[in-house]
Amino acid sequence: METIDFSIFDHGPDAIGRMRSILMEFERLHHVRVNLEIIPWQEAWSRLVHIALYNDGPDLSEVGSTWVRDLVTMNALRPFGRAEIDSLGGETAFLPAAWKTASAPGDLLPAGTASWAIPWLADTRLVYYRKDLFARLGLAAREAFANQAELEACLQALQEGGIDLPLSLPTARSRIILHILAGWIWAAGANFLSPDGRQAAFDSPEAVTAMLNFFRLGRFLLPQARQLDESDSDALFWQGRAAVTISGPWMFNYPSVEAALKEQFAVAVPPGVPFVGGFHLVIWKHTRREAAAWRLVEFLAGARPPTDLFPAFALPARLDILNQERFVGHPVYRVMGAAMQMGRSFPSSRVWGMIEDRLFNALPALWQQFFSLPESEFRAALEVCIDGLAQRINLALEA
Repeated sequence: METIDFSIFDHGPDAIGRMRSILMEFERLHHVRVNLEIIPWQEAWSRLVHIALYNDGPDLSEVGSTWVRDLVTMNALRPFGRAEIDSLGGETAFLPAAWKTASAPGDLLPAGTASWAIPWLADTRLVYYRKDLFARLGLAAREAFANQAELEACLQALQEGGIDLPLSLPTARSRIILHILAGWIWAAGANFLSPDGRQAAFDSPEAVTAMLNFFRLGRFLLPQARQLDESDSDALFWQGRAAVTISGPWMFNYPSVEAALKEQFAVAVPPGVPFVGGFHLVIWKHTRREAAAWRLVEFLAGARPPTDLFPAFALPARLDILNQERFVGHPVYRVMGAAMQMGRSFPSSRVWGMIEDRLFNALPALWQQFFSLPESEFRAALEVCIDGLAQRINLALEA
């Protein structure tokens, strides 16, 4: 029996257990055994770089959607042919934001090929709020999250209504906060990079104003809701202490949430343009088991993937599955699916990993400045930080 090696990230014990059962079914159907490698999140990027540079590792892998271009520039991926993509339903079978990161950079695709990766899993960030607290204060969720002004008015009403923690957000090191911030930047008509990808754009006046508006939410983060990572911020909400938070799909599945409290949870699309993230499947260029690796990609990301995949890992990146009743009829996944269909992903650029990392490292310090400075002085500090970051990014883009 042929054997292939497949790596995925650590999505938690429940998801990993399901994947092992799914791979046993694949082995039964296709007579191909799969050795599964679990990569811890903190080692994810370094492990993938090792595979790419040394041509040593699994035959196929799950990768972050924004990491595809970096792996392409390392000449590490085997592209997918047009016939293969057509057999999956074509590019229109997938979320537009997911397909954009899977196919880019198209200018480097060999003739007759269509993408560097196959969209597999997708997610977004949602507003989670307490229905009971909103009802008590006569707040309507549809209006409350329509735009920045309405969100601030809602949080002000919660605060004035005696809610101790109207909002929780991660303000320590957290990539989620960059995902949330992106929605504010895109809604302002700004972006992270110029259209040709050759210059930083997150230092434009529109982008800086959007960032300032986002940081203004810090006025509703009381001292006990500051300097939290994403786990701590999430916990304030699912413990029933915070009225509103912005987080990912995992929030709905916290096992320790009391049933009565969970009944009061509801979700909405945040103001702005939703961020769409997720994971793609890639076949490494070094594999000698190309056909078997493709069969597993087809099994996991085709029109009839194993039902146990979702939502244990995330939601599907395929539109036909995302529009099935089990998702559109679900109070959380329906909103999430709608957000992903109108959302955007981060740009696909050869230096995006560096840009994301530098913004990620800058945000905690900016939050500290917001909490310690008068708002009138914070804008100047924000501009100095962002201008400096943009200049360093532009030097890298010119290299």
